[in-house]
Formats: sequence, structure tokens, C-alpha cells
Amino acid sequence: MSKLLYVGQQTADFLADNVEEHLERYLSTGFDDLEASGDWRIPLSISADLDQLEDLSPDKGADAEVANSLIVGRALAHLTPSLARENRIWIRLSHIEGLAYARARWLVNVADAKLAQAIRTHFFATTWTGCRDDHAIARLWWNHQIASMLMPEDVKRALELILFRADLRANFIERPTVGARLPLAQGIIRELAKNDALKASEAGFRKFMKAINARGAGKYVETWHAGEVDLLVAECAEIALSP
Repeated sequence: MSKLLYVGQQTADFLADNVEEHLERYLSTGFDDLEASGDWRIPLSISADLDQLEDLSPDKGADAEVANSLIVGRALAHLTPSLARENRIWIRLSHIEGLAYARARWLVNVADAKLAQAIRTHFFATTWTGCRDDHAIARLWWNHQIASMLMPEDVKRALELILFRADLRANFIERPTVGARLPLAQGIIRELAKNDALKASEAGFRKFMKAINARGAGKYVETWHAGEVDLLVAECAEIALSP
């Protein structure tokens, strides 16, 4: 474990402004020589186990995304959601400790004409959506963070559920359902865990969420017991899957 580092604003701006000039570094040579000087090593008060990032797999698909999210969640276990929105932390990680993974996952077989844009998308986290959905390392941390809120007793299972399909991730991570109505979101994930038909049907899940929005509107679900939430959610699932 060592202190988590981030880059200074001058370095962040320099990297963002010179992507095209550094294509060879992104593809092969790296940034270690630049990191040795300048404001690349500003320490935070929290520690991280970044050696774990060496275990990240560049494979695509839900299984790799689940495994990688668990790795990043463990490596950055002390990171808070407020700090996790800081672009300069993620710039450091995608250019140094996580560069090998980010390169292998997001730059292999990318056409030359699209390379610079791919780098800007997956190596920088300048916007909230870019941090949450696109940055090579940050998106994995946010996967883990949301999963740990939904099912703290079994984070891996929660990840398997929310990463099963893109629309499931969108409902739990890209929309404000979890933070705004956590008990309801937890009820939804419990229903998905036991309802294979609902999990397997994109159209059915879409109808299910419409039923949730309609039946949950105006109700103080946040004050309900889990059993009450589960009853509402089960009724909505039955509606969604009925012929």
C-alpha cells in the first residue's frame, strides 16, 4: 500500500493538449520519463494497492468487466465518491499504473484516424459522464461502488447482475435511481437475482421499469421495510412479464 497520487493541473492540461504528439507513448513507450519530474506525484491522504492493477484483463465482455471491477474496487478501497470525480487522479492512473491495461483494452486495433479520440475518451475523465462511463479505470471503480451500495453482502453478484446487459448498467449506474432511491434500487437487484426471465428480457425489463416508475411515484419507498419493497417490485415484475 502507498499513498494514492494525482497529477497537477499543469500536467493534466499538457497531456490533454498534446494527445496527437504523444501517440507513440500511448501505444508503446509510455510516460515514465515524464513522470520522473514535474507535478506527476502529488500525494493524497489515502492509500491504495495499485499493484493489483497488473491483474486487470483487457478481454471484452461481462465476465472480464466483473473481475476488473472487483480488482479496482479492492485496489482503490479507500477512495471516496467525491474524490472519484477528480480527473487528475484518473489521468495519473491511466498514464502510469494502469497504462498497460488501458492501452490493451482500448487502443488495440483502433484505426489511426480514431486513435486520438479513443485516448481522449478512455484516458481522461474531464466530465462526470466520462468519469463514470468511459475512463478506462474510473468506470470500473464506479461499477464496484454502485454494486457495493446495491448488495453490500455480495458485491460480485451485484456486478454480475448490473453488467449482464448494457441497459441494466444504464439503469443502475447511468441514472440517478440508486442514489435517489436506494431501497428501491436494492429491491430491483434482489428481484433480478431470483428472476431469470426478467434478467434475460430487455423488453421485459423495460416494461418492468415503467411499472416501477408508475407504481412507485409519490410513495415514500425510502421508509419501507425490505419486505414491502420486495412486494411492490415483484408485482411490477409480474406485470412486465405477463402476456
